[in-house]
Amino acid sequence: MYGDTLLNWGAIAWYLSPELIVLATALLLLGLDLVEHQRVQHWLPYVSLAGLTLALVATVTLGQQTERVLAVFQLDLFAVCIKAITWVTMALLVLVSEDYLRAHTDQPALFYALLLLAALSISLLGAATELITIFLLFDLLSILSYLLTGYLRHDQYGTEAAFKYFIYGATLSAVMLYGFSWLYGLTGSTDLLWIAASLRMIEQFISPLALVPILILILAGLAYKVAAAPFHHWAPDAYEGAPTPVTAFLSVAPKIAGFALLLRVVLVLFPSALTLGSDLRWPLLTFLSAFAMVVGNLAALGQENIKRLMAYSSIAQAGYILIGVAVATSRGVTAVLFYLVAYALTNLGAFAAIIAFANQTGSELIASYAGGHKRAALLAAVLTICLLSLAGIPGTAGFMGKLWLFSAAIESGLVWLAVLGVINSVISVGYYWKVIQALYLAPMIREDKLETPPLLKIALGLTLGAVLLVGLFPSLVLPWLESAAQLFFAG
Repeated sequence: MYGDTLLNWGAIAWYLSPELIVLATALLLLGLDLVEHQRVQHWLPYVSLAGLTLALVATVTLGQQTERVLAVFQLDLFAVCIKAITWVTMALLVLVSEDYLRAHTDQPALFYALLLLAALSISLLGAATELITIFLLFDLLSILSYLLTGYLRHDQYGTEAAFKYFIYGATLSAVMLYGFSWLYGLTGSTDLLWIAASLRMIEQFISPLALVPILILILAGLAYKVAAAPFHHWAPDAYEGAPTPVTAFLSVAPKIAGFALLLRVVLVLFPSALTLGSDLRWPLLTFLSAFAMVVGNLAALGQENIKRLMAYSSIAQAGYILIGVAVATSRGVTAVLFYLVAYALTNLGAFAAIIAFANQTGSELIASYAGGHKRAALLAAVLTICLLSLAGIPGTAGFMGKLWLFSAAIESGLVWLAVLGVINSVISVGYYWKVIQALYLAPMIREDKLETPPLLKIALGLTLGAVLLVGLFPSLVLPWLESAAQLFFAG
């Protein structure tokens, strides 16, 4: 029995090895900073990157395992996909943050540690299948996001943004928890699979309308996490007030967690085989999708601050991704996963360029980008291509992502939602063009060249290459994502 126990704990340690590596790296960063604060400053980003790389390798070794871990996590290919996307995203965030942190704070170790702990919570959320665990991890990610938003304590705008974010987030977390409590009261369980089985048994005795308040409460919390309208009001102020690397984090990381959790909840609790689920999902999710696209794109048109523009762009992008969730087919889930990959690469590439411009111009106004292609040709090219990718221009990852989302909607009979998505993509060109116009057509305000630090150059090169590579050769990642999506529809 003792040997069996060791084997079980050994297997659990292997299943959770990526998270354990990231946790150990975060603790190592704090320990090194405590013991040798001055000597280790230069090495902190490399230690973070090493930990994330090891976590990615450990994730790959998990392969296509399908195991229940500690009764609250489901290790499967979907969870592995979310883990891999998370580690790559956080590694890129480390690359884009190094130069900014060196100029703005003397405590980079804490920043990198918070970033890694956020990655840990996202990774576990992608596999969580128990309501209490989901809520605790959801709130852990929220708390870490608040801390990162207000990381520069001397910055009153950052502090104000963090406080607004906290008030809004705490309220919506409580709303979601109330929805979870209704599910527990109705089924007597906090396990997603058990709850789904209970709903199947009682569906003939209750009206679908009885579950509408529950789904609305849960969707409100998840929509807040992905910054989807009408639960988006925290995003513009938080994006503008936060340090720019944190803005990049907020634009990508919570979306990965939110959509991973949203797919688990929608497809496990309300599968298409359940009459209640098919009756409830479409109107609520299609409304969220349409509303987020329209609000995000129209509000972005009038923005003059690049970070606020990217905030509203992020809201619109959440609307596009919600199309795949609303469709809730294997193709729709594949499209969601593919678009998360494309969006993460594209948005981080854009923010890498934005950070480089802001570090040297000291301005976040779009007007400060005037003549940028002459001052920094690489930065201008990367930012332009990434903005075109967000708009869905052919040849980019964003185009392929939208193509999959819109085609999934058409196949499922949601033609009007696909058409609305295309119209909003055309509208988005208007505000992305403002930035591109400033870079290439506006006369230069200053003629000095902009220097790009080495790690930021690496981030720019990697993201640019990935955006074009995934856009031209989507088959590099699609088979993997399709296999992950099919798990929800097997049997």
